[in-house]
Amino acid sequence: RKDAVMLCEFVVTSDKDFFDRLDPDQEKRFFEESLSFLQERYGKENILYGIVHKDEKTPHMHVGMVPITDDGKLAAKQFFGKKTELQQLQDKFHEHVMEKGFSLERGVSSDRKHITTQRLKAMTVKEEIKKLEQEKTEIDSRLNDLKESLDKVKSVDGIEVKERGGLMRPKTVEIALEDFESIKVLARASETLRDENKSLRNEFEKLKDEKHDLVIQSEVLKIENNDLKKEKDELKKENDFLKRTVEKVKEFYKEKVPELAFAFGYLKARILDKAKEKPLTKYFDKDEIEGAQRFLVSKKNQIEKEKLEKQQTRKQDYGPEL
Repeated sequence: RKDAVMLCEFVVTSDKDFFDRLDPDQEKRFFEESLSFLQERYGKENILYGIVHKDEKTPHMHVGMVPITDDGKLAAKQFFGKKTELQQLQDKFHEHVMEKGFSLERGVSSDRKHITTQRLKAMTVKEEIKKLEQEKTEIDSRLNDLKESLDKVKSVDGIEVKERGGLMRPKTVEIALEDFESIKVLARASETLRDENKSLRNEFEKLKDEKHDLVIQSEVLKIENNDLKKEKDELKKENDFLKRTVEKVKEFYKEKVPELAFAFGYLKARILDKAKEKPLTKYFDKDEIEGAQRFLVSKKNQIEKEKLEKQQTRKQDYGPEL
């Protein structure tokens, strides 16, 4: 069929903390054991690929599977038609990796409905943009708090300074203890501000780049979404055309349907009779029953005719009965 599901894909991953605890060999073994689990559950011959990506925040593996049944049919519904299949899949996967020595926490099962990949990507992009905006707000807040702290400290120009000494001894200055503490605060703040400013600049530039990338992704998703809408409209037109065609065919053969049903019923009853099977109603549609009954009547008449002919033959052979 044109709408048959030809490929199902699994994504195997976890959070950053889980992978931070694994060395390269353990990480490789985790993905190998995960692939082995899927091969055993859905048939090794059905698995097309297992690819590990490490170009994002956390490593993850894509596993592609062609949903072919034991009798050679392409039928994803037989694999994933039951609502409980995905929950059982995750339960069994968790048990498998735990048995292999990986400390992985099972996520909480839910009754959430499935959403399309496109919509999920769009939602993820929006969440990422919102997160970046929150981080920017936090940065602005940190800068504002630092500014308020500095505003509370007396300006250096406002500190009263008295000079002491000269001639025979080096000059010194005398300031109030409170003003000296203010100078120390300003000095510490200056160093902190310099380091903080450098760090914030780097963070801000990084956030700008990430937000720019996310905006581009969002635009790409919009384009893809529009393409899907167009494809959906075209499929709807095609579906409407097929419906109209079927209705016309039905209308064209409307007068012929009763005749065909009668003939099918008659033929079925005849085949069952030859196979020494009883013509039970379960074998016939309601429109075919009349044809089946006609066969039974015809058969009964034939039996009576043959019986009568035998009786006449017997009389001829032995004469009239006494």
